[in-house]
Amino acid sequence: MKTKSEVEMTLIPKNLHRLVGLAAGNSMPMAVQRNSFIVNEVPRDFQIANNEHLLAAALDSLLSTVVRNSKHSCIRVKAREYDDIIFVSVRDNNSPDAYAVNGNLEEVKVLVQAMNGSVSVENNGDEFTTILLSFPNFPKAA
Repeated sequence: MKTKSEVEMTLIPKNLHRLVGLAAGNSMPMAVQRNSFIVNEVPRDFQIANNEHLLAAALDSLLSTVVRNSKHSCIRVKAREYDDIIFVSVRDNNSPDAYAVNGNLEEVKVLVQAMNGSVSVENNGDEFTTILLSFPNFPKAA
């Protein structure tokens, strides 16, 4: 059972731009080695109400996986909200092996499912791969 302060903490909005920035920073050394870079296109004022720790872990694992499978890539992270659903897309403009990326997303899928969300991967031949996270923008009920 959650205490009152724990419930209040889950209701405090968290900044998605900051979470993406932290995850991108963690992957930056590997991105530099792979001649790739990450662009955080999430609006600076984008707030979320879902579990910040689960989302931070999912973003960190996702960007690490994408960067590990990248080479000479521009990786863009965007987010949109539709009603009460958040969509975070990670697009790699030079992803020759989407199968490898998809096969290494198990940890991300488990984390996003814990937030009542889902993960999908779209590949457009040799042009780009987009990974889409979607989850409700409200705290998960205890």
